[in-house]
Amino acid sequence: MSYERDDLRRAQDRDYAAEGIPMVLALVSEVDPIPDPHDSVTGEGASLAGDLDRYRAALAPSQRDGDLGVTGSVLQAVAYADFDPHRIRTGPDA
Repeated sequence: MSYERDDLRRAQDRDYAAEGIPMVLALVSEVDPIPDPHDSVTGEGASLAGDLDRYRAALAPSQRDGDLGVTGSVLQAVAYADFDPHRIRTGPDA
């Protein structure tokens, strides 16, 4: 079994009433001019996008991109794994 699937199962088995809900948060500026992001923010965003792509490919490779159920599950697994940054970087591209 893949670590992505393990993370998804652990995320779905959580007691949200006792542990809280892990989330991925992205902020978008809708005003002009859009400020240039700091390099560390850009790097973290690129890394998070890579994690989302990797988890998506591992968990549901044959599902369509617009499937909101799959998207929610992938976001849930990545947010869960993001709480422990040492675990999420164990994939083949790490």
